[in-house]
Amino acid sequence: MATTVKGLEDIAGKEIEELGGCFIRLGSERVFFEGNIELIYKLNLRCRCLHKLILLLIEGKATSLKEIYNLAKSVDYNFLKNKKFAVRTTRVGSHNYNSCQISATIGQAILDSFSIEKPKVDLENPDIEIFSYVKDDEVNIGINTTGDSMHKRNYRVYDHPAALRTTIACGMIKISNWNFKEVFLDPMCGGGTIPIEAALMARNIPPGIFRKDFAFKRLSFFDENLYKNELEKALKESNSNFFSIYAFDISKKHIEGAILNSKSANVYDTINFSIRDATRKESYKGIDAKYIVLNPPYGIRQSRIKIIEKLYREFFNALKNSLSGATIVLITAAYKVLEKLDINYIEVRDVKHGDLPAKIYKINI
Repeated sequence: MATTVKGLEDIAGKEIEELGGCFIRLGSERVFFEGNIELIYKLNLRCRCLHKLILLLIEGKATSLKEIYNLAKSVDYNFLKNKKFAVRTTRVGSHNYNSCQISATIGQAILDSFSIEKPKVDLENPDIEIFSYVKDDEVNIGINTTGDSMHKRNYRVYDHPAALRTTIACGMIKISNWNFKEVFLDPMCGGGTIPIEAALMARNIPPGIFRKDFAFKRLSFFDENLYKNELEKALKESNSNFFSIYAFDISKKHIEGAILNSKSANVYDTINFSIRDATRKESYKGIDAKYIVLNPPYGIRQSRIKIIEKLYREFFNALKNSLSGATIVLITAAYKVLEKLDINYIEVRDVKHGDLPAKIYKINI
């Protein structure tokens, strides 16, 4: 089971299938599939839209902590022998118990399954993390093979205050169907997440190379040779070609931060950064972009709604005058403001950016 962004499950499922996963089944924020051991290494290294890759131990139904305990107790945890473990839970829906209680219940079931030499609980630095996902009455329990979420790429040295998750950025780029030979633009790039992910995608650079560690390395079946082979393949299939990727922002501070991030990701040489105002048509002079992907300000606070409405209107007017015919993909939580405008939507998706309900729009301008 892979966890992903709510609303982008099909994008994640296609990515898994392209890399060798079989019998894809989509759930809310989850993708279920089958594959071999090599697929654990391949997906953790290469996937751009996944958060965690879970080796499922059991899935079932439960409406109480007692039923969750019984479900968890039915699993053979012999792989935890002489290991330290922790249980982490993601809970979605309405329950009479919280995530901590679910984790404690599963942890107790694990300990009770051993008569002697029980494994030790270590919430700070476990050898193995047991991950449970509980949605309504659905319960999934498995082994976290990833560790920290894959959306943490570790190339960011500058943190934008409203940074977009890398997994959402990649999903949006995929939705745009960007042809790498065409000009790509993010006109409100902030800390540079979208153009950096676009460059990594075009160069086929595996995002997993930025990680310091993977949880699968601490599992008993970890095969270092298989992992090294997958890493070498992934690196060999990458390229250092140059692509027409443009990114600008009205803030000098953010552009400087985006440049730092792109240098950290080793893609600065293929991204053209500049300080420009996305609401002015002259900003697009000399940039014949066919694909525009962006994360504009949302202005959630009521006092800023009028400012955001003016920003969106001026932005689209500037595009209509400059880049007519381009495909735009944007994410916003201010969708009521956006939908007031006279815009031709090709596709609309409900997603979650963290805990914030948002929508992704694909638009023909």
